[in-house]
Amino acid sequence: MMLIKNLIYLVVFLSLFVYADSNPVEPYYGISENILAEYFPVRPSYETISNCGKEDYILDIKYIHITPDPPLKGKEVDIDAAGYLKETVDKGSYIDIVVKYGLVKLLHKRLDLCEEIQKVGKQCPLEQGDQVLQHTVELPKEIPPGKYIVDANVYTPDDRPIACLKATVVFKP
Repeated sequence: MMLIKNLIYLVVFLSLFVYADSNPVEPYYGISENILAEYFPVRPSYETISNCGKEDYILDIKYIHITPDPPLKGKEVDIDAAGYLKETVDKGSYIDIVVKYGLVKLLHKRLDLCEEIQKVGKQCPLEQGDQVLQHTVELPKEIPPGKYIVDANVYTPDDRPIACLKATVVFKP
């Protein structure tokens, strides 16, 4: 169904360009810029944090915003995120995290989710329902320049996926 919907949008989008090219003097009516923006949003070529979770994951991430984006060495980063937990997340849940510097793996570690969320003022169990996170982190100015890639996969104690996030940050000299 989603594939068909996307194909329809693509055909409409392409036909607008064909129509505009064949009738350069006549404007096209009936299609507002808002509709085009909704179905064909301009996306930055660089996205610091992305949701790599799937539809059946326990956490449905509504949005994640960081400011500034991309983050800067020696500056604060404000994190604003929201999502919906489809079920309660209990103690024993964990985060598998991999940090790479370019292609070189710097860290592969398993963290206790309940211990980590205490650092942002939350506690286990995380109850089913809407979840909001607003937090500020200060980045050290001594971060070596380069491209850092962080993969974080969150699981329940019985290994069912809760969430997946990927972050890519390039720190300049």
